[in-house]
Amino acid sequence: MSAGRRRILGASFVLALLGAAVAGVWLYFTRGGEAFGVLARVRADHAAALLAITAIFVGVRFVRWQYLLRRVEVGVPTRESLRVYLASLVGTATPGYVGEAVRCAFLKRRCGSPLRRTLLCLVVERLLDVMTLGLIGALCPGPTLPRVLMGAAVPVSWILIQAAVGVANRVESGSPSGKGSLERLGSPGSLLTALAGSLVIWGPVTLGLYVAADGLAFGLDFLSSVHVYTSSTLLGALSLMPAGFGVTGSAAILQLQDQGLELSSAVATVTLFRALTTGLCLSVGAVFLFLELRRGKGASTAHTSEHFDELAPEYNAQFRPHVWNYLLQKRVGFMAEALPPPERAGFGLDLGCGLGLQGEAMVQRGFRMVGIDPAHNLLRHGRREGFSTAVGDALALPFADGSFRFVYAVGVLHHLADQEAQAAACREILRVLEPGGTLVVQETNTNNPLFRFYMGYVFPILSRIDEGTEHWIEPARWAALPGFEPARLRFFTFLPDFIPQGLMPPFLALERKLEGGPLKPYSVHYQAVLKKPAG
Repeated sequence: MSAGRRRILGASFVLALLGAAVAGVWLYFTRGGEAFGVLARVRADHAAALLAITAIFVGVRFVRWQYLLRRVEVGVPTRESLRVYLASLVGTATPGYVGEAVRCAFLKRRCGSPLRRTLLCLVVERLLDVMTLGLIGALCPGPTLPRVLMGAAVPVSWILIQAAVGVANRVESGSPSGKGSLERLGSPGSLLTALAGSLVIWGPVTLGLYVAADGLAFGLDFLSSVHVYTSSTLLGALSLMPAGFGVTGSAAILQLQDQGLELSSAVATVTLFRALTTGLCLSVGAVFLFLELRRGKGASTAHTSEHFDELAPEYNAQFRPHVWNYLLQKRVGFMAEALPPPERAGFGLDLGCGLGLQGEAMVQRGFRMVGIDPAHNLLRHGRREGFSTAVGDALALPFADGSFRFVYAVGVLHHLADQEAQAAACREILRVLEPGGTLVVQETNTNNPLFRFYMGYVFPILSRIDEGTEHWIEPARWAALPGFEPARLRFFTFLPDFIPQGLMPPFLALERKLEGGPLKPYSVHYQAVLKKPAG
């Protein structure tokens, strides 16, 4: 471990101890310990609501963090990033939450992510929090002066974000390997998107004091509780006191007393809220920090053959069999329709054949096939009845010019490292195709923003097939692919991969209507058929 990362880890540990000490002193002087006896009477549904609010807070905050990383071109696999993010939750017990910088050290160790970029994302994340709380507080009824001050936090935070991005961009541009490509993080589109996510993060949390007070049968005005939370949290942020204790907790207690609560009731409300929000975050963070510290150093294998070699024994288990079998037959059927009849189709290449399921199905339809894939372990676990396979790279196909009458690639090209690699693979395909040959590509369609979100942030956590760092190919790109005649596009499937088998019939009926209607460009998959000119 480098000296820089050791310093970050060491500082985070010291700050966490300091945070624990501050929290303990605060609980002692506010008689917070006595309030724990009151907590036993909290209503179960309100406790569950506070836990749900915390889960939303953590989950959406992670999505925002991952989004900021992608804005600065830090490609971290979603599942890996989630582990590191959860481990960094212990940073909430440090002054100013600076202990969360431990996630930057872990990402450097696990994925080689540059510290200057991840630390910039952390700074922007904090300023977005201030901006969001200021915006909510300014819009919420309350005393005029605090609302004006909270409203001022919005433009000030925006200016500070621009300044941070500008400084980081100049520093990076001046380094030997710097690209100077950080402006996108500070663009209005990126910040407004991140701000929308921040509102989803903080909106439910601002209701927490009301939920806690109501769960303890203390009367508290709804809008007043939002004002108390936002103002006390911003005041606490200025004080840098950790984990919602110290200034934040004390300010909340004083304001709750102004709203008519007795001191003991105000202390119990704040203690309950913090126990089921901050306490849960710290508990989860401690578990994942322990697991992270036990893990050895290792680089991510995303977009490499090693990733699929590791996955080979459990590759099929990543899909529900009834969905996979349905989709397989549909994919192969559409490919067969795009090609001449098998007796006239000639020899074909299954690019990125994996387990060989598509190739085997094509052979069963009478086509003559060869398969190639860079993951030798995946080939070893696959099925190759009726066709041969070889280990090979899409960027340097081991075949002579004009070897194939057709080539198809099913869900393969988005796994390549970047758009340059995708273009290189297409040049190789063009080379090995005969004049007049056909290229059939089936890819994930991310025209639908909901599906794009699912594939980028949810599916990589549920399945190990995709990592969340894929380079999706928009359908429109195939219309101008050099060396090929314009593509014919076909959009298909709206069926979620998690649909239960018992719900397949009604969903398939709905899918058929959607595939033939005006919403078809927002399908889950698309097929592009291209021709190599005959001349």
